[in-house]
Amino acid sequence: MRASPKASSICFTLSKSKPRKNGSSWPAHGGFANVTSMRFAALILGLAALIAVPARADDIPGVAAFKAGDYAGALTAFKEGAAAGNAEARYWLGRMYDGGLGVAADPAEALKWFLAAADAGNSEAMRIVGVYYEQGKSVDEDADAAVKWYARAAKAGNAKAMRNLGTMYIDGKGVKPDHQKAKELFEEAAKLGNTDAMRNLGYMYYFGFDGAPADFQLAAEYFAKSAESGEARSVFDLGRLYYRGQGVERDLKKAAEYFEVAAADGYARAQVFLGRMYYMGEGVKKDPETAYYWLTLAAAQEHDNAEVYLKRLRGELSSDARARIEEKARAFRPRTARAD
Repeated sequence: MRASPKASSICFTLSKSKPRKNGSSWPAHGGFANVTSMRFAALILGLAALIAVPARADDIPGVAAFKAGDYAGALTAFKEGAAAGNAEARYWLGRMYDGGLGVAADPAEALKWFLAAADAGNSEAMRIVGVYYEQGKSVDEDADAAVKWYARAAKAGNAKAMRNLGTMYIDGKGVKPDHQKAKELFEEAAKLGNTDAMRNLGYMYYFGFDGAPADFQLAAEYFAKSAESGEARSVFDLGRLYYRGQGVERDLKKAAEYFEVAAADGYARAQVFLGRMYYMGEGVKKDPETAYYWLTLAAAQEHDNAEVYLKRLRGELSSDARARIEEKARAFRPRTARAD
């Protein structure tokens, strides 16, 4: 059976894509013209050093302990910071109660701290409050309230919130459906590096929107950008374009490589596509045992299409081979886990 490739072995570039303009270059400049200018520059730099900048997450008391798994130490530090009015500490305290980390999971208590952090200006806390209202988590489901919180966080520059708000406009939850508004929000979030928004843009161009025809090449570009994060769905979507030859030159070998990366992350649809490719010998050497392995993993996630090929393979493989592969499948763990 063939081993899964490492994510780093896959280069998320397109065989054919539109040229991109680079408008982010720094303008050329010479040195200061005279000593007066140099003194002025030194003064500006001195003043800049006095201006407070937002603390990095690791600089916040308790975060290092949190990341090291010392939840008791983190909890103590966050409670002290929260009592002192620190917005970041309140946010992290909310995360601990939300995830049941070092404390019993308590969504209501988590929301209390997220609200306190949001009122103190933490944009991610604002976004999470929106999620609580959208999902009805410890509060009544309220799409209107969710939109207001997402909009508030988006206005504060939170890219995740821009993406959340965009999906509300796509689905018409708490707002009238507006695909153009959603596209604008996804584009703004994508500019800030949000890979989920890049994937959303990929879907919009893949399926077309507001009567506009699909644009597979633009879809491929956005899926490729999103796939750079290693996020399984985006890697799968890019692989599917190569499998079908949509927006890129058809390349079954490359499609199989992308599917294998996403399958190793536990994405069922990629496991089905990959299992079928090994069963059919598409882009890879035909290998019934490897096909059975990936399809067994997909079936464990109740993906109906997997069973179609598993029925055929059960008639081709011995009971001993099936038992050995099924034992290996039970030991499977996704290569990466994504935290949001």
